[in-house]
Amino acid sequence: MGRNVTDVGLERKEGKKELKKHAATIHCSNTLSLLQRKITNALLYHAYKELMLKEEHEITVKQLCRLIGYQGNNHAAIKEALKGLISTVIEWNVIHDETGAENWTASSILASVSLQGPLCYYAYSPRMKQLLHSPSMFGKIDLVIQSRFRSSYGLALYENCIRYRGLPHTKWFDMELFKKLMGVPSGKYDIFRDFKRRVLDKAVDEVNTYSDLIVASEFVREGRKVVKVRFKLKERAKKTRLGGRKSAKPAAIADDTLRTKLLNEFGLSEEQADHLQAEYDSQFIWEKITMIESSKPFQEGRIENLAGYLLSAIKHNYQPTKSKSAQLIHLEDAWQTMELEGLKRQVEIIRLDYRTYREKAIDEAIQLLPAKDRQAFMEQFYCFAEPTMRTILRLQHNRYTEENVLESPQMRALLRSYALRELDMLSFVSLEEFVSQQGDDKITAWQKLKSYDPDHPLLRFNE
Repeated sequence: MGRNVTDVGLERKEGKKELKKHAATIHCSNTLSLLQRKITNALLYHAYKELMLKEEHEITVKQLCRLIGYQGNNHAAIKEALKGLISTVIEWNVIHDETGAENWTASSILASVSLQGPLCYYAYSPRMKQLLHSPSMFGKIDLVIQSRFRSSYGLALYENCIRYRGLPHTKWFDMELFKKLMGVPSGKYDIFRDFKRRVLDKAVDEVNTYSDLIVASEFVREGRKVVKVRFKLKERAKKTRLGGRKSAKPAAIADDTLRTKLLNEFGLSEEQADHLQAEYDSQFIWEKITMIESSKPFQEGRIENLAGYLLSAIKHNYQPTKSKSAQLIHLEDAWQTMELEGLKRQVEIIRLDYRTYREKAIDEAIQLLPAKDRQAFMEQFYCFAEPTMRTILRLQHNRYTEENVLESPQMRALLRSYALRELDMLSFVSLEEFVSQQGDDKITAWQKLKSYDPDHPLLRFNE
């Protein structure tokens, strides 16, 4: 309390983990990935108190994963990101807000790093330590908030806006400098409309969805060319800020369920699943999974490489065919947009629970059939499913044979649909009735989403 903020590097308030990050490290020209940005902030946060006292710092891999919100168990992606921080040389431009003077230097982010069992040892160069320990300008980075970002552009924008907290807007950034600060490689997105659509708009949307700020871009034009950009800033109401304890448990449940689906149904390796969950927000991944599972090629078993197709859909942000039911409500206030995203996550968890309930009921109904009836039922199903089964065996022969083809997600989905149509003894409650049996929080989330958009596809369950 009462201390000058320029003498302090990090603070813990009300259980929050915050890093006061030098403006030079925020205003850096580089192409760091989202995972590398998160790791950079987490390592500095962990080492700050002893930054000038120790040549080398240590942190457990488990601690590091917790600080960046990484849920996986395979740490190959962490290792690759750390290796990249050693080899990445970045330019540092410290811009003095009053004089406009610019000081330049360059360094690798980490001087060295070593993984020894559960421990990670890392060190900074002397110049880097001096810059990081005695900052004259700050941007306060909330590590809980940064863990929710799903793109490096979104986190970069948050870092470049946060030091202006308390002001009505940021300074004006020259457009070419701003592109460097966002980590856009030279020569990429030279046409402004491409930069705005692929980088800026998505970054603004992420900041407004996941952070404690509301931002809006403003531009200066010379003729038809956009030459400068700045951002209007507004604090988000405290009651709508993310990262509270109430949302931690459902998020963890959703992440565990997501990982199981990635491994067992889409055939990703553990390394691929870990990398995916570190680089992208879980809701974004679920959106692409739902899009694929709703597609005709998936339902007909015509996707030969499910893992590869999912990875490509996420990387290139494939979009479903536009329809009236897919349109989202446009909410005027950004906090409502964030609330809507939270409600969708809670409803998705309800849907996952309902799907599990239905699948268990269908499996039990099949198993409860007398032996002869069950054998006859399965023979009839295989006759019905033969076209799909043959397609799967032809296109995915490296994964499935006639003995295990029923393990494929397409065949399991087809078996459930067939059982629903053929077994009179099947009985379970509707999705709406299932919701009414849940706790108050889930019922409230369902009702709120329904009030926002009665036709939202998450509110329907089509098997």
